[in-house]
Amino acid sequence: MNKFKLISLVKLCAFTVFIGRAYQLFFFGGPYRAILWDESLLTPIVEGIFNYSWYDYATSKTVNNWIEGFTKFNSLIFLIAALVSLLWHQIKWLKLKRFIIGLGFFLLFLLGICMVKDKNYDFLQLFEMSIQLSAPFLLWRNIKMDSNNKKLINGLKIAIAFTFIPHGFMAMGIPYRPGHFIDMTIIILGVNETQATLFLFIVGFLDVLCALLVFVPKLSKYALWYMIIWGFATAFARIVSGFNIDFISSSIHGSAYLTIYRLAHGIIPLIVLLLEMNKTNHKRQVA
Repeated sequence: MNKFKLISLVKLCAFTVFIGRAYQLFFFGGPYRAILWDESLLTPIVEGIFNYSWYDYATSKTVNNWIEGFTKFNSLIFLIAALVSLLWHQIKWLKLKRFIIGLGFFLLFLLGICMVKDKNYDFLQLFEMSIQLSAPFLLWRNIKMDSNNKKLINGLKIAIAFTFIPHGFMAMGIPYRPGHFIDMTIIILGVNETQATLFLFIVGFLDVLCALLVFVPKLSKYALWYMIIWGFATAFARIVSGFNIDFISSSIHGSAYLTIYRLAHGIIPLIVLLLEMNKTNHKRQVA
């Protein structure tokens, strides 16, 4: 696959991440209150700098409207960043598009920080976003998709590992197993809770194993194929498990965005696999 098609995959990946998050924030909000309503964290600022009592701040309609406005603003930035990602080569102003993608990347990272805080400082939430941050980062840096660029390939492999290892640990129940993992498994596979737990432990172990094997040259392609298939499968699992034939539109509305921004979990491993295949084919041609 040539470099143009590879960068097209990067553009598509960044688009899905940004548009999925834009949809999420616009219709369902974000976890920003986890920080902006943290009394122990913000009291010194609210009372010390702004001379505003915490009670007045926490109950203020103006503050609440500001938080909602900030959430909608982030949604708008993600929407614009999604369009810029998709039209990357059609937009001639490099500094402008890099600024927009960079701002979107920063707001994605901020969203991850708020998710960590919202989940009682569960840093696995941020690590799991590594793949979703990868494509916007590649566009922001305007990185060329060169199969001979070892830093590019290794960097993407690290991002993949940072996503799949935490996901695998959680599936295995280390340090905890999210309840929706079990619920999705039961709904999709039609198994009981015990069987769902065993299935999740097995695929969680495979997640961690493949995240390590991706760095082993002779085995990396097999690990990447697993990650491509499983990455797309776990993304579509959200919309499948949330689908209700009696409430088609509302069920799709409530879960489609979860699938859309997780498509990156299959696209990024696919990009790495294609880069490695290009590298192998080039070596054969030279030989």
